[in-house]
Amino acid sequence: MRPSYTLSDRTVGLLFIAPFVTAALFFMIYPVAEAIRMAFYSYNPLRPELSTFVGLANFEYIFRDPLFWDSFWQATVWTFLSIVFQTVFGVGIAMLLHQALAGMAIFRGLLLFPYIVPTVVIALIWRWIFNPEIGVVNHALQGAGLINEPIYWLSTPSMAMASTIMLNVWKYMPFVVICVLARLQTVPLELYDAAKVDGAGIVRRFLDVTLPQLKEVLIVVIVFRTIWTFNKFEEIYLLTKGGPGTSTFNLAVYSFEQSIANLRLGVGAATGVVMMVMLSLGSIIYLRVSGFGEDERAS
Repeated sequence: MRPSYTLSDRTVGLLFIAPFVTAALFFMIYPVAEAIRMAFYSYNPLRPELSTFVGLANFEYIFRDPLFWDSFWQATVWTFLSIVFQTVFGVGIAMLLHQALAGMAIFRGLLLFPYIVPTVVIALIWRWIFNPEIGVVNHALQGAGLINEPIYWLSTPSMAMASTIMLNVWKYMPFVVICVLARLQTVPLELYDAAKVDGAGIVRRFLDVTLPQLKEVLIVVIVFRTIWTFNKFEEIYLLTKGGPGTSTFNLAVYSFEQSIANLRLGVGAATGVVMMVMLSLGSIIYLRVSGFGEDERAS
């Protein structure tokens, strides 16, 4: 007779979570810890044997570098405008897709297209779209009589920044739409019926019913999108390479240039640590100010 072995629920739970914990330690915790360690060293990847501890020298360097502060300001503008447009358009499109109309499932499926296409493919397509000579954007604007001369979208600092913002909004707005649409489908219809009985119009129902129901979702979405957008590297680098000049540098591009182009991995790591601290503090302050979770604690 074979002996029977039974595992407790706690042991089973630990076994199930062990692979995730192992992967997190290897792919998340270790890189962060290594970046923090490297931020205090002068490290050249071509001469690793010459690595030396320099303390806070890397942080002093970036805080004295005007390009760091320019990159910080440009990253802030890029992130803020991207999040604003993603949120506004995302909520609007989610409300349209929430309508019970024929064929709406097709549009919901097409919505995912920008989100699933590889970024490098999108960047190459957008470089062609914004081409001043053969791009479809200038061709359409000139054909409509809105402009007389081609606009150099990626060669003018202000237009290059606008182009990267448009790319980011177009690609990641589906994330906002999906989250908001999922929440809209759980809002009780009785709330809208009661608002109609009270004489509330479309705008009033949106302000008094829809927005309060979307508050928790929008807070989480804005936090995640802010973190991801502020850290974004590939869209800007593939579209403009931080140019013209350094007009579209953000801190991720600045860190890359310091690490790879200038072979200052310590400076690049210090920039990453500063970004991590700023985003962590900013997220905590935003969640506290926005009152996230207060309704659950009050109940």
